[in-house]
Amino acid sequence: MNLRHKKQFNFFRFFNEAFVLTLSFGLACVILEYIYKSHLALFNLWMLPILIIGWYFSSSGNHSDNFDTRTFLASLYKTANGIFIQFCLVVLFFFSAHQTYNTRRFLVIYIGLLSIFIPLEKILYKKLMLFLHNTGVHKKKILIVGAGKIGLEFSDVIKKNIHLGYEIVGFLDDEKKAALNGQYLGKIDHIDDYITNNMSDVDEVVIALPNTAHHKIKHIANIVGNHAVKLRIIPAYHDLISSQYNIGVYNGFPMITIRNEPLDDIHLRTIKRLFDIIFSTFVLLFICSWLFPIIAILIKLTSDGPVFFVQERWGRKNQKIRCFKFRSMYTNSKDINLNNGKYQQAKKSDARITKVGAFLRKSSLDEFPQFANVFIGNMSVVGPRPHPTPLNIESKEIIENYLVRHLVKPGITGWAQVNGFRGETSEPSMMKSRVNYDIWYIENWTFLLDLRIIFLTFWKTLVGDKNAF
Repeated sequence: MNLRHKKQFNFFRFFNEAFVLTLSFGLACVILEYIYKSHLALFNLWMLPILIIGWYFSSSGNHSDNFDTRTFLASLYKTANGIFIQFCLVVLFFFSAHQTYNTRRFLVIYIGLLSIFIPLEKILYKKLMLFLHNTGVHKKKILIVGAGKIGLEFSDVIKKNIHLGYEIVGFLDDEKKAALNGQYLGKIDHIDDYITNNMSDVDEVVIALPNTAHHKIKHIANIVGNHAVKLRIIPAYHDLISSQYNIGVYNGFPMITIRNEPLDDIHLRTIKRLFDIIFSTFVLLFICSWLFPIIAILIKLTSDGPVFFVQERWGRKNQKIRCFKFRSMYTNSKDINLNNGKYQQAKKSDARITKVGAFLRKSSLDEFPQFANVFIGNMSVVGPRPHPTPLNIESKEIIENYLVRHLVKPGITGWAQVNGFRGETSEPSMMKSRVNYDIWYIENWTFLLDLRIIFLTFWKTLVGDKNAF
């Protein structure tokens, strides 16, 4: 694995998937031709390379076979993201080409075939890897140095993912342990003799020692360097590293970033900010300009108090921001529960919510003033939802990694919201799930992901969201 990059591109896997895309595209054309007696124009064949390029960017980083512990279901989930992007590209292509004839049929057939063939390709690929492993063609033998907690946990990972082609030949440790079930091969100091006498049985050496054993690790690395064996080192703080870590070299010093954040790149932040300005300007000029007066009149006619509700919330890097909303509650409503002193989140059939406010919250219209926050720059269209100050203070004490969600600007909508974690989080487990989704978004941000979240937000608004109240 290249130490400068966390992910490795597997050309063979991409070639397989590009073939599946081409096959699905061709079959869709054939079905249109022979079953529905219609065909796509020759011009539309240029759509295929665009679809393949789109798949490359949406699936890059999902082709690594080195010690990958993701489950098959997680892999299918990422595949679903790629298929969704294919759906958007087809719609965008036909829309930009001003073609509607056969669009729906082609779209249904093509996406339907992809939904069958791509998971099937993954299943067949995994079975092929298992077959090659069982026949010894795809097998690499690993010697683990260190039989402590790290070494044993790593051993379990290898045993649960045999399709990756790794086999543990045994352990070297200064203490013989019964838990090794006969895989104890001797003391660490004997590593030179063991590799020399068993050269054909060792392809890689994995050091799983505590960081305090620095000199011993260096000694082992020097010994292994004299043999035709690959060396890997598991840092003892591996449990601190997220799935989106990054490794770089700064002036000769290797450095591990435990959480990779795409938006830490100023170029990507600029792209996101430009989109925020364009999108918020469009909404404010062409929607809010006529919608705001209507909502303001309805609020004034049904309850006393101001039209807008301004609340202190936490933004990027925990900075305090003034978040704008349409007032949806009575002015005498209390945010803090007088009985327990905790922040009162809005809940279903909340007596504090006005009749107009209930409609505004259900339709998300109460959030529209936040497009002003987006235009100003202290919020984004998409990002973790900003929480009121009292809720932040309560949650950061009981939810692990809670403040990680403040590494980026908060958003009007977010990945957690379109995945069912909108509204009240009455239980700590619900808030924890929301935080996990927010962190996943931060670590996996792409511009296409933002577009997908905006689409899903609009869709959920149309069909109704049970958590909107």
